[in-house]
Amino acid sequence: MIFLRFLPYVSRTVRRAPMRSLLTVLGTALALAVFAFVRTLEGGVDTFNRDASRPVLVVFQQSRWCPLTSQLPERYLGDLEQLDGVQAVLPTTVFVNKCSTNLDLVALHGVDPARLAGVQDLTVREGDLAAWAADRAGALVGARLAARRGLKVGDRAQLAGMSVVVYAIVDGKGPGVDNLAFVHAETLQLQREMLGQTTEYLVRLKDGADPVEVAHAIDARFASSEAPTDTKSLQAFVQAAIGEVTELVHFARLLGYLAVLVVTLILSNTVFISSQTRAQELGALETIGLTKGTLAGLVVAEGMLLALLGGTVGTLAVAAYFHLVPTTLGIESYGIDFVAGPAVVVAGLVASLVVGLVASVPPALQAVLRPVAEAVRPD
Repeated sequence: MIFLRFLPYVSRTVRRAPMRSLLTVLGTALALAVFAFVRTLEGGVDTFNRDASRPVLVVFQQSRWCPLTSQLPERYLGDLEQLDGVQAVLPTTVFVNKCSTNLDLVALHGVDPARLAGVQDLTVREGDLAAWAADRAGALVGARLAARRGLKVGDRAQLAGMSVVVYAIVDGKGPGVDNLAFVHAETLQLQREMLGQTTEYLVRLKDGADPVEVAHAIDARFASSEAPTDTKSLQAFVQAAIGEVTELVHFARLLGYLAVLVVTLILSNTVFISSQTRAQELGALETIGLTKGTLAGLVVAEGMLLALLGGTVGTLAVAAYFHLVPTTLGIESYGIDFVAGPAVVVAGLVASLVVGLVASVPPALQAVLRPVAEAVRPD
């Protein structure tokens, strides 16, 4: 209770040197913004990897890397459906505006509407799947892509050079599905001049099926065909696509921690200078009855207040940016969404409190270990 009574004193102490406090808060805000930004990148990659943990295989043409270069005959469909362990197969014709890493990914998946639900787990936010299935110019648009492009049900839009009518906005469980637009396979094949060909097959496995054995069986079946296949689990396939980005994000984590360490030292220096300039004042407070523990608490509270102010500003600035500017990193045909959600905000605020506590402990110890006679002695 005594400590709570002195909180207004801590606030006045912070305002006593406004320029020093402002610069400290801004420096802390910048460092914690870097921390929150890196946590947002990590969260996007982690979510993408979790979404890829599904019992699905990707059958791709051997020695191809970009969806624009893979072409498999549609006649493979019958053979795939007959293999042991296969529950459903979805031939998918893929077209992307860019295979290279970019921030404006538009990926079209040409599919058979009758086969879509067997492999892709979609939830309709708004719109009508039946109407889409009946119109070859229609599209199902992922919620994230719709938000980035400002699309609504009923809109006619140009996506990757193709004119489509938006019949539904959908959410998906697979990696990057929210950034896709599903169109009719025949329509996309006509545009790409690849009738009778598809880009890849998505193979959903039965419960208990061994993905490694099924993948080997698929590749062995088409090894001597005109288009040999390279089959991987969905998780392995997307990791091959985003592996370099994952490594860069993990490296960026070190930069985030470095920024936090630097601001901890800066804040510690600020609190140390503040306690030094108030040495006589703290000595007088001890003389009139405050315990050394309370004095240490006042010093720590000052540092934590500065850190929390800066951390709040920096973390909320990052959260606001990603809310106002939906950001998706496109790699080949996959999109990694970066969202600074509640977990990022909480992590930033907790990091702020930890920074404030760690930075304030050395100045607090220095203040309470100083003999009271020395503290109140005039300079």
